[in-house]
Amino acid sequence: MNKMRKILLENLFQVPLGSFLIGLILALLGLILVFAGRGVIKFIAFLIGGIIGGLAASIIMAPYLGGATILAGVIGFILVGVLTQLLLPVGAGLVAAALTYLFLKPLLNMIFALILAVIMFFVVLMLFNKIIAVGTSFLGSLIFLAGIREF
Repeated sequence: MNKMRKILLENLFQVPLGSFLIGLILALLGLILVFAGRGVIKFIAFLIGGIIGGLAASIIMAPYLGGATILAGVIGFILVGVLTQLLLPVGAGLVAAALTYLFLKPLLNMIFALILAVIMFFVVLMLFNKIIAVGTSFLGSLIFLAGIREF
């Protein structure tokens, strides 16, 4: 048993440090995505929407507020970030509907493709949390396995 541990430790120390760190980071990011995927997605949506809203509010209000544009940026960051987080299922439904329409339009009648796109919008809207949970778990497991392969 001690001989087996010694062989494993020797093999571990022969791995280049960069490969070991990349594998460790990928494995940790994969685990975070598997176990906290919905929270991570909502946080990223809040940050992206907040940054866009803060920049837009600062640029629009700069001529009117002068030195208080930072306050407008912070308010815009918070309001648009929360709005983005709340409207995330609607955005995902619109993306799914648009993709469904674009893929089916050359194959089917335009009206039939539009009806299927509307149905897809409501399906994604109703099942958004389940889709995000399954999708982030799957993606997180793939990232975790890629990290394990780097060891």
